[in-house]
Amino acid sequence: MKLHAIYKYQLADHRNAVLIFCAVILAVMALVPMQITFSSDILTTNQSSQIAGLDMAPAVFLFVCGLNAFKENFLFALQNGISRKSLFVNRIYVAVTLAVAMALFSLLLLALGKLIDSPASGIAYSSLLSMIYQSTGTIQFSGLSEYLISFLFLTVLFIAAQALGYFITVALYRMDKKQKISYIVGFYIIVFVVLPLIDMFISGQISTILLKFLDMAMGVSAHNPFIGMFSLLIFSIIATGSTWVLIRKIGIKN
Repeated sequence: MKLHAIYKYQLADHRNAVLIFCAVILAVMALVPMQITFSSDILTTNQSSQIAGLDMAPAVFLFVCGLNAFKENFLFALQNGISRKSLFVNRIYVAVTLAVAMALFSLLLLALGKLIDSPASGIAYSSLLSMIYQSTGTIQFSGLSEYLISFLFLTVLFIAAQALGYFITVALYRMDKKQKISYIVGFYIIVFVVLPLIDMFISGQISTILLKFLDMAMGVSAHNPFIGMFSLLIFSIIATGSTWVLIRKIGIKN
């Protein structure tokens, strides 16, 4: 009963944000044909309006949801006699539920995009799957297979985004104010100052290595989204396991 209750409580915590997000994205989709209709420039130049990677937006949204999903739920659980393990396990259930729901919503966006995608409408729609794995035209996603592969890929991507956000917020919760500032400032300096300077002096070798690693891990050059799914799944497992290590002995902080 406690497992069921804390699951519903955590899921309800995201309800309003999810509904507002979906409404905004649908409004954007609805405004695009209107913009094309009333845009004289596009009508005269016969250029297409590109809608690309819109299904990446839910990943960013769910990452932010993960960042805001720990403190209040953690305190609520402990105050009601719910163990850390129960909270954590049900958080995984919530993450999977949200990932599946947003993946289905992304399929709706894909279906709407295909409806308005045509030379006559002046709109060109590309899904995230097509952008990553079909850029060279050597692989084609179409029909039911496109929807099925997109659903699987986006579900795993959305789970990974939440796992990363949740890990970050739990890690920050365990730190005091000075530690938070030190880690955040240190991360910013290393990633955006030190590494770019070193990369510049060694002729971009760091960037090359990182891009090659990302390409291999996501299966981009191999044009295989299942490699990307596997990598994202491994990342989610590592992030989730690391989060549990942090949560096991975490204390209450005011």
